Amino acid sequence: MAEPALVEPPFADAAPADEALTARLVDVAAELRARITAVVHALAGVPPRPVRLMRRIGLDKSLASRLVQATRVDTDQQFLHAAPSPTGLRILLDRASAHADGPADPALLQAAAAAVDRFETLLDTLPGGRQALDALLGATSAAIRRKREQVARQASFKAQSFLFGHYCDTLATAVFVVPSASAPGKVDLVELHRRLGLQRLVASVPVPLMSLLTIGADMQEPDAPCVAALNGDETTRRPEDFLLPSASSAPLPPLRVVNEGSMVTFVLEPAPASSTLQRLSSALRVQRVCPVAMDEPYFVARRYMLHTPCRVLVRDVFLAESLWPGAQLHVDFHLPGPSGSPAVKLEPGRPHHRQVNLTCHIEQLMPGAGDPDLPDVADHADALREVQARAGLQGLRFRGWRCTMSYPVPLVEMQLAFVFAA
Repeated sequence: MAEPALVEPPFADAAPADEALTARLVDVAAELRARITAVVHALAGVPPRPVRLMRRIGLDKSLASRLVQATRVDTDQQFLHAAPSPTGLRILLDRASAHADGPADPALLQAAAAAVDRFETLLDTLPGGRQALDALLGATSAAIRRKREQVARQASFKAQSFLFGHYCDTLATAVFVVPSASAPGKVDLVELHRRLGLQRLVASVPVPLMSLLTIGADMQEPDAPCVAALNGDETTRRPEDFLLPSASSAPLPPLRVVNEGSMVTFVLEPAPASSTLQRLSSALRVQRVCPVAMDEPYFVARRYMLHTPCRVLVRDVFLAESLWPGAQLHVDFHLPGPSGSPAVKLEPGRPHHRQVNLTCHIEQLMPGAGDPDLPDVADHADALREVQARAGLQGLRFRGWRCTMSYPVPLVEMQLAFVFAA
């Protein structure tokens, strides 16, 4: 059965100050879509095919494909976003008019040309032209917003991989939120971090894998949060106590733990350029993160700062069934806070001046054990089971969520929070 057509109110979220511009956009989009679609259908049939435009009026493949794709969208604003430039549209009309056997009648082409003129005049009135138009369309259409965001994230990946000197194909993490093993009435976090297909581009660059803010050891407070090995050892900072050899490539690379005040960072030592590390997995425990009984209607479980550009990001979150029934996962993205300032909890879903307009796909996993497969990663479920076994989580049941992104943006905080049922 065919999927239902996407229905979007045209420019429903436009600011009141832009009412005149919004009305003009609506008119231009509707007219241009109707006129150009009619011409394409007349020349290429229904449904249209790019090859018919190529053979009948001599359009090149790229322009013919873009025109056909534009006629297949669901809304007028999507058509305005997908349509070629006025120059490209005029090429279509000129070729159709000049071709002796073309079935498009002069009145149809004349009406389409007038619509293209109005489209070009609209672009001329916008500061930034087509880029400004696409930004406005992205603010009022979820489908256009997702497409523009994907293009921007992919461009960011290419640039930052070059600047950082490294990247990886897949970065996968899992965090288990469980009753504390060392402090009854509190909550622990057990975490797995995996880099898959880590590629070096510059030999001299050390690669930070992850960092975590912890205050227990520095403040010498026995009940304060503290980073520990999976077995609960809070004193160790030996790299080998945080690595998972069974879920990593052999031999293990040189790794050190850098302590900077209350920040702990795991760092790979420099290695030859163009070298690839197929798998590197580490795990840790954060003890006594918070009390089970919360005074606020939400709990910020984790704020991740991505240090490695990657093509695919997967973050699994598992909440022990005994904790906070009815809680739901909420994901936000923010710019980091001021340098040197303590971390500040930001209320999930509440607008903030550091908020970044990024989105990720969130799916709820089947309840039960916290060991779902990861496509194309054969040992991922085994790694999750090993972490649970070493942390003493056997027998616990979980509610789980999987958050996935392509080309996530480094150095942006991804906040994972549980919002409690009212």
